[in-house]
Amino acid sequence: MNDGWNIVVCVKQVPDADDVTIDPDTGTLNRSDAPAVLNKPDHNAVESALALRDAVGGTVTAITMGPPPASAVLQAAVAAGADGGVLLTDRAFGGSDTWPTSLALARAAEELDADVVICGEESTDSSTGQVPPGIAAHNGWSQLTYTESLDPRPDEGVLVGTRDVEGGYERVAAALPVVVAMVFGANDPRPAGLHRKIFAETEFEPVQWTAADLEIEDRVGLANSPTKVGGMDTASPVERERTRVDSVEALYDHLAEVL
Repeated sequence: MNDGWNIVVCVKQVPDADDVTIDPDTGTLNRSDAPAVLNKPDHNAVESALALRDAVGGTVTAITMGPPPASAVLQAAVAAGADGGVLLTDRAFGGSDTWPTSLALARAAEELDADVVICGEESTDSSTGQVPPGIAAHNGWSQLTYTESLDPRPDEGVLVGTRDVEGGYERVAAALPVVVAMVFGANDPRPAGLHRKIFAETEFEPVQWTAADLEIEDRVGLANSPTKVGGMDTASPVERERTRVDSVEALYDHLAEVL
C-alpha cells in the first residue's frame, strides 16, 4: 500500500436525459436520437477517484463497456485527470443487462488488480443502481453504497465511507478491495485543464479488451441477461383545467364546490 492504491473508476456513455425519447413500437430508448454524454453521477465518481489518488497516491484508471464511440467518456475522464482508460468492447456484450455488465466490469477490475472501484450511484438511462454492488458480489469484495464522502486509511488497509441515513449519517469502514457507489452531487468535480483536454483528444488511446480477453464470452449478452422488460411508454401531457378567482372568499367557494 506504500506505493498508493490502484483506483478504478467506472464510467458510462448514456443518451442525454433532456433529449431522450422512447420508441413506441419497441418500447426501448431511442439512443440515436439524443446526443451521447457522460452519465451525470459518474462526474462525481471521477472526482472521488481523483481526490482519493491525491490523498493516498497511486493511479486512476477509467473503464467503460460499449461500442468504440464510448471511448469518448474515457477521454472525458482522462481530461479530468485519470491516468488511463480501458474500453470493454465486443459484439458479445450487446444486450447485456446489469448482471453481465457488472460481471464484465468485475473481471476488468480484477485484471487491473484494483484496490478500489468507484462508480456513480446509478445511470440515467436505467437508474437501477445494481452495477456497483454487482461488481462487488461477482468478485466477493467489500462495498460502500450511496456514499457521500470517503476517508482513506491506507495504514489500516480500509476505506471509510460516510452514508446519509434517516435522521443523520453513518460511517462504514470497508476492507480493501472495495467497490464504492458515490451519490449524485456528492462533490464538485474539478474542471479539466487545457493540456489534459488536448492530451485526451489527440494522444490518449484506450486499452481495448473483448469478452474473450476476460474469458466471459459465454456469460454476457442478451442471452445471459435475466431482465425482461414488459413494456415502456411515454406519458402524454395532460391539459390542466384552470380557474381564476378574484378573492380568497371566491377561492373558498370554488374549492368547496369542487370537493
